[in-house]
Amino acid sequence: MNQVSSAHLPAPHALWEQTRPREHAPHPADWIEKARELAGIFSEGTVDRDHDGTRPLEQIRLLRESGLVNLLYPASLGGGGGTLHDAAHAVLEIAKTDGSTAALLGFHFYNSLVPLLTDYEDRNAEIVRRATGARWLWGNVTQYVNRAFVAQHHPDGGFVLSGTKRWNTGAPLAEITTVLAIHPDQDRYLYATIPTSREGLHFHDDWAPIGLRGTDSSTITFENVRIFPDEVLHWSHGPAQTGPLPLWASFGAIFYSAVYVGRTLGALDLARSWTLQGKRQGTFPGSELSADDPFIQAEFAEYWIEAQAALAYLDSTIARVQQAWDARASLTEEDRGRIALDTLALRTFTSRTALHITPRIFEFAGGRGTGFAADFDRFWRDVRTLSSHDPEVLARRTIGRHVLHDIPLVFPPHFKRSS
Repeated sequence: MNQVSSAHLPAPHALWEQTRPREHAPHPADWIEKARELAGIFSEGTVDRDHDGTRPLEQIRLLRESGLVNLLYPASLGGGGGTLHDAAHAVLEIAKTDGSTAALLGFHFYNSLVPLLTDYEDRNAEIVRRATGARWLWGNVTQYVNRAFVAQHHPDGGFVLSGTKRWNTGAPLAEITTVLAIHPDQDRYLYATIPTSREGLHFHDDWAPIGLRGTDSSTITFENVRIFPDEVLHWSHGPAQTGPLPLWASFGAIFYSAVYVGRTLGALDLARSWTLQGKRQGTFPGSELSADDPFIQAEFAEYWIEAQAALAYLDSTIARVQQAWDARASLTEEDRGRIALDTLALRTFTSRTALHITPRIFEFAGGRGTGFAADFDRFWRDVRTLSSHDPEVLARRTIGRHVLHDIPLVFPPHFKRSS
């Protein structure tokens, strides 16, 4: 039986104070180029950070200083006005060199969108303006599966929360986090945003996975934590939230896939560099370098082609999700189901591609690549950790059921509401 660790992280502000920007650089003209530049910086020390499980505090500070954390917010609310393509490729570029920081940025992107996803009428604009002004990193406490996480009314207004939630990616490193809980009436959800310095939040130092070791997805215990009335997000999709947040999982699938594709391309970049620096055991006679070996050339081409297919699939799906987002106010339930199916299929394909390729880069380095200092397995470990969030067989079953029967994917309510 898993026990919640009794060890606690430093007070959240002790961590996010170290990520506070020293300056606010103007938003870059080219978001992807800025991400590529930062990826080069983040590549320094990435093996040591992986070995030590170091939190990427300096990397987060640079993300905030650059303005990348504001990329997806509209310019009218102080954001960067970037596109989903910009955001996904920013994550992808960073994932080539630093899986943990890329995953944190991806989770930040789709959780920082929650105020815009719950309400399409800008009634949550104030929290967005505060976020862009301070260049916050967002955490999340959002799992729908925790049915015991029920809020209670507070006599002075708002709510109070007690309970435990696991898998809260980035929350200990963030200044603000989304919180999803069940309403006291237990017939709907409530979504809120609270500062991670709020009294009663206890962050457990229990994140010790094989990969993505710096993402800090620690357990959080809530002990009579206040949620003030103005921290509850407005909801515009009917009378109350009784099911999943529209489009949230689809955005998440895009950013998961960006990490998968980025880690795959990063693994191939590393393998290529090794083939150009020497020879593995059993290199084809007459080959000066492994890169000259015709068998290595053929094998590398196979994986490169697979990675290009995943990249093209990612880009085509991004375009469809962006189109849906631009038309979000007019989407039907069937439209949202189609997008959910598209992105679930993308996530399945990109995770399978990454899991197929990343462990095979050892073929190009031979015994040299198995050294601890080489850390060749970090790409696979990161992908394996992220892909384990949701069993792939369940995704394939969902896709197959709806494709075979030619029916739309719909999301039934999680609560039965009395008439």
